[in-house]
Amino acid sequence: MQSVRAVLWDADGVLQGTPAGTWDLAASVVSQFPGALTGAAIDEDGIRAVADAMGLGDRIDDVLSVWWTFDVLQPALEIVARVRATGVSCYLATNQDSYRATCMRNRAPYEEILDGAYYSCDIRSAKPSAVFFEHIASDLGLAPEQLLFIDDQPANVSGARSAGLNAERWTYGDGMERLRKLLDTYEIHLA
Repeated sequence: MQSVRAVLWDADGVLQGTPAGTWDLAASVVSQFPGALTGAAIDEDGIRAVADAMGLGDRIDDVLSVWWTFDVLQPALEIVARVRATGVSCYLATNQDSYRATCMRNRAPYEEILDGAYYSCDIRSAKPSAVFFEHIASDLGLAPEQLLFIDDQPANVSGARSAGLNAERWTYGDGMERLRKLLDTYEIHLA
């Protein structure tokens, strides 16, 4: 096995959490914006209009909270920092519409903690598509087998594996010890 040179981390469910009970609500609104995850325009006014049309006007704050509010999961970020300390690069690899990507860029500390970020809206391809993963590998100048992808969604993990990446399913709820063991499997030993 070729050694892992970079770890790609998903955002939601891995490095950040969302307000309880709002994810499905927001997903139903985003579904009304075809292509949002791959770069089609989406903004707060559009979200409000769609929510109103869906009869969700009285819950607009709940709907918008998914874009504005997320809990950065500090123990996971501490693991990311420890991975980077071993000499392995770390990147965000996440499906996001352009509005939420902007919120994340403005409100999350990822630029300080990670080596870079890949948002589906910028790549114009979303997980689990092989194009998403191939773009990242090409941009980094690494072979797919030199990448490890960590995501909470089985379909995304399968997509990464189909593109030749090492990939593991892990969610924040699985705990840091399980994450450390997964990393050990790829010869990424944390001090």
